[in-house]
Amino acid sequence: MRIKGLIPVIVGLMLLVVLGSALAMWYDTLKIKATISTGNVDVEFGPVTYDESDYDKSWVANCYVNTKDMGVNEDSGNPYGDDDLELNITIENGYPSYWCNVTFTVNNTGTIPVKGPYSNATGTLSQFSNSEILDNGVEILYGLTPTQIDPGDSATFTIKIHILQGAEESHTYTHQVELHFVQWNEAPS
Repeated sequence: MRIKGLIPVIVGLMLLVVLGSALAMWYDTLKIKATISTGNVDVEFGPVTYDESDYDKSWVANCYVNTKDMGVNEDSGNPYGDDDLELNITIENGYPSYWCNVTFTVNNTGTIPVKGPYSNATGTLSQFSNSEILDNGVEILYGLTPTQIDPGDSATFTIKIHILQGAEESHTYTHQVELHFVQWNEAPS
């Protein structure tokens, strides 16, 4: 008979222990300290080469290429940061059927994979068209299929410039191409 009297006391004590433990865990504070470092997106030009249909006969025509890392410029209104490159191609004294192939390498010097190049001609990032005929009698053939470039790697691209029949005599043609690269998971679909 004594055991029947102890059972409610034992159950009551067990209930108090469980509730006390739960209450102690509820009011305990867990502190976590973490350091998070993000990567960076950065690309730059590697080697740039070009070949011409006249193989540097300066008395006929010449092709020149200049490159520029656009960098971060808050005033430019460029939302894409330091992952933009600029390629300036100049053809002096070009004539119908003259062509110049510009081959360039883009190095990923950042710590995050990038994808590109993309055009921003429409105000949003999009793929380059296969070709473009300019009003001044110049055809641009883009070999710029977006490619993923991992950190420390590079990719090579080619642009072909072809002077059409409507070219002006003794004229200098210039064409500027802005190349935009984005973090691999932010590439336009």
